[in-house]
Amino acid sequence: MENENFDLDAKPAGNKDLWLFLIIIDIIFLCVFGYFIYKHFSGRVFDAPANAPRAEQAEVVQTPELPQASEPVLVEENKPVEDSVPAAAPVEIPVTAVIEQEEKKAEEPAKVEPAPEVKENAKKSVIVASSNGGKYRRVTFRWYGEGKKVAIVSGFTMAKPQALKKRNGYWETTLSIAPGTYKFLYVVDGQNTLDPYSQEKDGRSLLIVK
Repeated sequence: MENENFDLDAKPAGNKDLWLFLIIIDIIFLCVFGYFIYKHFSGRVFDAPANAPRAEQAEVVQTPELPQASEPVLVEENKPVEDSVPAAAPVEIPVTAVIEQEEKKAEEPAKVEPAPEVKENAKKSVIVASSNGGKYRRVTFRWYGEGKKVAIVSGFTMAKPQALKKRNGYWETTLSIAPGTYKFLYVVDGQNTLDPYSQEKDGRSLLIVK
């Protein structure tokens, strides 16, 4: 009896190995089949979006080819580099100095060159009349330059401008002056001006009355 029970409980070893082999074959088949399915669908789903930016990038990167120059370009080699000299800094002039210069220019009498047509009358710009035994001399002053208002100022006018009258092509006035040496200026339109036909001394026109 003990031997019969033992035979009934025992299972054949061959069937167990067969089932185990079939299970392994199924697992391998499922893995291979699943891999091909994944490869097939992943290529369609993931490749299209990935390739799109690459195409756009390719369009952006591509640049038209520039035409080659027909003539060769000469490149100078070993050209010495010129030393750049820094520009001198501008010199600032004080405003007070500029104002003083302008005031000095305004005070200085202007020099007027004689006009070509009146150079022959240069000796007649100041005419001293001969004395007739009197104490004073009759001196006539003539201004041949341009101007709207002309006067003469000197010690014999008591430092007050004496107006000249307009004549045919010149300005004129006649004054009684004692013999001596004088310095005078013409005032033309408010500006002190030298007589271009008289001698100059110390920035003034010179008059000698004998």
